[in-house]
Amino acid sequence: MLTFVPPGGGEADYSLRMRVPALPRAGDYITVMRKYASPPDDKHVGTEDFIVRRVWWGFEYPDDGKHYHEAGKDPVGEVSGITIECEFAIGPYSSRAHQENTPRKARAEAQAFEASAY
Repeated sequence: MLTFVPPGGGEADYSLRMRVPALPRAGDYITVMRKYASPPDDKHVGTEDFIVRRVWWGFEYPDDGKHYHEAGKDPVGEVSGITIECEFAIGPYSSRAHQENTPRKARAEAQAFEASAY
């Protein structure tokens, strides 16, 4: 789950469920290119861009009440959820709508993607 917060933090604006091959880490750039059913208006052409702030891990553990277990016979917990908290940012191809909405939501100035190999 990707959760998007305003620059400087605050209440989540919205979330998107995603299948990902690996988890992004704090500082990674996230770009979302929406697939519209019909061509979008000019304001929505482009990307929505974010910078990962942190990754929240949730776990469940089957507590059987015992204080110790024999080696190899202890219960095993599992991941119950992963949320990737992303902060609005401005990327090189951000849509006009994204660029206009980002500062309106901000508690701090939005970061911009640093220029790199592209």
